[in-house]
Amino acid sequence: MATDAARRRIRALGTMERVKRMETEQKARDAAAIRDRMGRMEREKQALLRRISQESRIDGMEGAAYLGRFIRSIRAEIERLDAEMTRLRPDLNRAEETLRAAMAEQKTFEILKVSRLAAEHRAEKKREAARLDEIALQTWRY
Repeated sequence: MATDAARRRIRALGTMERVKRMETEQKARDAAAIRDRMGRMEREKQALLRRISQESRIDGMEGAAYLGRFIRSIRAEIERLDAEMTRLRPDLNRAEETLRAAMAEQKTFEILKVSRLAAEHRAEKKREAARLDEIALQTWRY
């Protein structure tokens, strides 16, 4: 049977493991939100590029005056999206690095808990063997 201190230690490690898992999940959600935002911007940029290639044909002279403004407007929006994605890239890198660190810390607690459980199991087997040896010696003596 595990000692009371060992059981408390293992329970505490289990609690810390759960807390770290929740922190890691939150950091993963944060990184995913930034990635999702950048993905939407990239899709919007691609849609604008398709629009510029599809709608930049003019059928008559009356459309020529508007075509230049249309193209400039689309290009300005693409540049704005590029600038925003460039601004978000360091945030995404920081969020991913924070996530990696959180995962490493979580894994540390998992490994520590598993090693403590294994050590307690070995100690329990050793105590059981000692009890059986004592029973065998008492049977032999009497």
